[in-house]
Amino acid sequence: MSITGTRDFLLGIIMAAVFMLTVAKAHCQSAEDQQAAIDSSMAYSPDYLPTSTGRFPTIKFNPITYTPIDTSLFHTADYDPLLHTGNLYQSLGINGQAHKSMVFNTHRPDGFSMTHLPYPLYFKTLDDLKLYNLKTSFSDICIYYGIVDEIAFKATHAQRVRQVDFSVNMDGGRNSGYFLNQSVNRFNMDAILRYETPGKIYGFVGGYIFNHGKFGENGGLKNSSEFTNRSPKERKENNILTSFPIMFTNGMSNINQHSGMLTNYVNLKSGSGRYFGTVSHTFRADHLNSKFFDHDLNNIYYKDIYYMNTDTTNDSIKFTKISNAIQWSNYSPVDTVSGQNYYLRFAGGVRHEYINAVAPRHIGNNLTVFGRVSTRLFKVWELYGDMAYTFFGYNNNDASATAGARFIINKRHRHYVDVEFAFDRRSPDYILTSYYGNNNMWENSLKKENIFHASANWTIFGYKAGFSFYNLGNYAYLNDGLMPTQSEKQIQVIQITAFAPLRIKNFSLDANLALQHSTNQAVTVPLFAGKLSAAYHTKVFRRKLNIQIGLDLMYNTLYMADGYSPILHRFYSQQRIATGNYLYINAHIALKVKRLSFFIRGGNLMAGLISFKYITTPDYPMQGLNMELGLNWKFYD
Repeated sequence: MSITGTRDFLLGIIMAAVFMLTVAKAHCQSAEDQQAAIDSSMAYSPDYLPTSTGRFPTIKFNPITYTPIDTSLFHTADYDPLLHTGNLYQSLGINGQAHKSMVFNTHRPDGFSMTHLPYPLYFKTLDDLKLYNLKTSFSDICIYYGIVDEIAFKATHAQRVRQVDFSVNMDGGRNSGYFLNQSVNRFNMDAILRYETPGKIYGFVGGYIFNHGKFGENGGLKNSSEFTNRSPKERKENNILTSFPIMFTNGMSNINQHSGMLTNYVNLKSGSGRYFGTVSHTFRADHLNSKFFDHDLNNIYYKDIYYMNTDTTNDSIKFTKISNAIQWSNYSPVDTVSGQNYYLRFAGGVRHEYINAVAPRHIGNNLTVFGRVSTRLFKVWELYGDMAYTFFGYNNNDASATAGARFIINKRHRHYVDVEFAFDRRSPDYILTSYYGNNNMWENSLKKENIFHASANWTIFGYKAGFSFYNLGNYAYLNDGLMPTQSEKQIQVIQITAFAPLRIKNFSLDANLALQHSTNQAVTVPLFAGKLSAAYHTKVFRRKLNIQIGLDLMYNTLYMADGYSPILHRFYSQQRIATGNYLYINAHIALKVKRLSFFIRGGNLMAGLISFKYITTPDYPMQGLNMELGLNWKFYD
């Protein structure tokens, strides 16, 4: 950052702080004279009107658990999901780019899978849709600005009008990056609408999701050691990051993803009101159009392999999936978790999927039968299980089964012990079986993956400790030659995880820790990865202005993290470069007056002082010293 830029930035901080203090003073002077506002339900609204959200699974629905929205200052400065304490991810260096969890997980929904886009924290799926449980309305607007050239926003509005609940969430951002051709332009939107008749006989839930991303794909640095092995003196002499050679100077990805769903349900009741269960029909449609483009192929990355064109590459992934599911259950899809001491729930049905893929070419159908059961016994035992089996098409003979139990030690203290066992026999992502691109081409006959997962968790007051064991058979992945392969040996992965949300008076701390071990280099995980966020908050100006000072730490041990292929939009196994053994330190100051919050955040404060080895994905350095400003405004009707 130039001297002029630094001066302007500091001036902006001072002006923003003065503005916030002025607002605080005005509130202090007038708060006693103000009367409570009247909301649309003709009731008095407090400063905090509790609102909660619950995830709505679109096919294998289960009773919904609503969680209150966090309106504290603690996570205000986590303006990007990659910064949140609960997310341990490797990424391509800047917010909005591709990323992959450092904590191994193989979860995947039943049914046909073309590919998994590497944006799980930005690109939503239909199973991420949330219903809002609110009194009248809720709105939330956030905008963030980062130095040098980064801007992001989030906006939410949820409304209840008689028997209708609806919500819209939007977020997006633009980031030019620090190196050449590292840009991000993305926009995401989801909407959900729920209606139920006054007598609760009929209802429906409809949802829509749109994910858009346009990414500058530079392929990483040509020689990342030139960046990481710099001395502080060399950094002062040449701090122009755009001078470092990159793989792709013109590579671009354009991704558009649309998903929609509609669940209609009828609660079967007799004239006397006796309940005979619920019949529901769920329609889902998913469409993906992904394209990688480059018109400068004079690059060692392509290895002089061209199947179609030597001047321009235009690799696409395009497919549509439509599904219909009919099921019966003895509970409604919008029921909440029961507080009863005893219950017995059943659900089961059948789902048909139609797949039409253009690139790679595939047309197919499959039929899946599924069922689930759950019960609570003797007030303290909860048992559950589900299964699914698929007939026909690419996924013929796929099967999954899960069985679990929870022992409730103290319900008031949220004190539980959970045990779960899961088995999944599934067909690999179709893109690993068949793909035709300008620089990659294959037609494989892959075996089904056989995945066994056992886990045990202990939870109390939000504190959680867990153990997981994976046994992976025929595990499918991309090797370092960017070719699909399957492990000939069984792979075992062992995990011990812990999450601690400590709250003591004015002090807050979240710790997210993971210990892992893999028996095969096809699955590489750090031995240790962890994040810690701590903050101290206080109130001034007659307790009207909230002030918080926070510190974030992230560290993982050295390991062979997966590399990234922008052409295929997938991470791949590599054994060339080890990443890790670097301590990321961030700090922030946040202010809050009533519903208005403001923060200043400094990232990677030790960049260049410890070393320049701040890389989580090979050849993709993370941001060096950086700063962000943010503003968040919540509205309660």
